[in-house]
Amino acid sequence: MAVVLPLTWAAATNAGASTAAAPKTLTNGLLPSSYFKGAGFPKVAEKVTTTTKTGQKTCPNAAEVAYESSSGREGLVSELVACTTAKAAAALLAGAKTGTSKTSGSPPKQLGSSAIERSSGGSTYEIYWQVGDIVEAVGLTTDVPASTSSSTETTTPAPPMTSAEHKVLSGAAVAQNALPR
Repeated sequence: MAVVLPLTWAAATNAGASTAAAPKTLTNGLLPSSYFKGAGFPKVAEKVTTTTKTGQKTCPNAAEVAYESSSGREGLVSELVACTTAKAAAALLAGAKTGTSKTSGSPPKQLGSSAIERSSGGSTYEIYWQVGDIVEAVGLTTDVPASTSSSTETTTPAPPMTSAEHKVLSGAAVAQNALPR
């Protein structure tokens, strides 16, 4: 199971010609394996990956890692996207709002006023926030089906997050935000 956040799908902007942080340096801001294991996600779902091709001209570099629960029915992802300017990062964050729905929860205050908590369909919940020219995100996917193929595809709205799920998601965001850059 790979959890993919819609950050790199947001609309590109023309917000300047600075240089974005290199993908390798972004990995320092991802949650470490020890965090995932301590939070109940011991299995690697997606090794640390970096890219210089996000499809976003002004936010070209990204890093991501994902872990899953022992049962494989829940996943937790940590992602950073480096933009060329803070204005480009703000535009990317604004784009995350259009591709997702607001949840009933609120992001932790420690993440600042840019933080948003969203759901991107099914049972995937995300928190996004901006730190300078970087957009950070954590995502929690719950109730992952044992098989991803189905003869009858239906789209159902995301159920509300439980308080335990919100605690996991918020805790991951606060922990990632506290990492040195």
